[in-house]
Amino acid sequence: MAEDYYDILGVSKNASQDEIKRAYRKLAMELHPDRNPSKEATEKFKKINESYAVLSDPEKRKQYDMYGPDSFSQHFTQEDIFRNFDIDEVLRNMGFNFGFGNEGTVFDMFGFGTQKGRAADIGSSILEHISVTLKEAAKGTEKKIAVNHIKACDSCSGSGAEKGSRIIRCERCNGTGQQKTTRKTPFGIMQSISTCSKCGGSGKDFEKPCRKCGGRGVIRGQDKIDVKIPKGVSTGSRLRVRGMGDMGMDGAGDLYLDIHVQNDKTFNRDGDDLHVDVHVPFYTAALGGDVTVPTLDGEEKITIPEGTQTGSIISLKGKGMPVFDSAKYGNEVVHVIVDTPTKLSAEQRELLEKFAGIEKGHASSRKKWF
Repeated sequence: MAEDYYDILGVSKNASQDEIKRAYRKLAMELHPDRNPSKEATEKFKKINESYAVLSDPEKRKQYDMYGPDSFSQHFTQEDIFRNFDIDEVLRNMGFNFGFGNEGTVFDMFGFGTQKGRAADIGSSILEHISVTLKEAAKGTEKKIAVNHIKACDSCSGSGAEKGSRIIRCERCNGTGQQKTTRKTPFGIMQSISTCSKCGGSGKDFEKPCRKCGGRGVIRGQDKIDVKIPKGVSTGSRLRVRGMGDMGMDGAGDLYLDIHVQNDKTFNRDGDDLHVDVHVPFYTAALGGDVTVPTLDGEEKITIPEGTQTGSIISLKGKGMPVFDSAKYGNEVVHVIVDTPTKLSAEQRELLEKFAGIEKGHASSRKKWF
């Protein structure tokens, strides 16, 4: 069973971002390897950083709250968790002045260091909205959607070089992707390293840049993709399509789909349960009998007990919505509405008057008895 991020940081599930930040900072002060070099502290330090990487990001936190610890760890990789999260920068912004010397950076502890010290340039994730019917949400469906995003240039296949031309080493950084600047200060010689301004950190240059993308290797365009909507989704559910976000130098971000389930004219949804109104003739309600009710699988016959009143409820177990990411199903709740006739034939009126007379006779007998 996966540890809960809230428990690791020692905060409640309703904690504000400020509370989460304070809790993380306190633990980081105690567990940072420069202060506490023990192996146990280092493992705990990794856990609080992973927890903070998720809970400090509203979108990641929303996904975590929706899936729960166990399912979240199955759906999201470490790369997903730490994407767009610079732990070293977070610590510096909190006033930490610790260093890692020859060990690299905090980020290296998690195995996400990149070649030549350059931070990975993963493209941004994007968000789209998709609408489905209740029955599509119940059975699962497949939708074709158009995605507008930054993608690999189709002219140079993402290389940035014009067809037939060579990719060469950037002469400004000598292929390292970094520029080193040295300057004298009152405190001595200071060196700073930054991303190469010519190649953007790739270490590459082109004999002839691609005319379509200008050597960037990416263009803004549209792709049409088929998306599988799993059964049991509800309004507010968010699905992820890996690699269909914006393209970056080292890979593409993800596409997130916010689901909206349309209202249905027959069923009202309450979580995983479905509610439906069924009109029953007054004589069936009085005498009992069978009626048909709509379900997601078609019409089904149910028995109305003798003496049923308007507002009575009959539950059909397992006939509701499938529970998302589970083999379970909710129930269908049938609300009985007894119909009173508004027009009567002469024969119907005569029979009802006879019934009313019998009822009055019974009522008189009961009064005499008491």
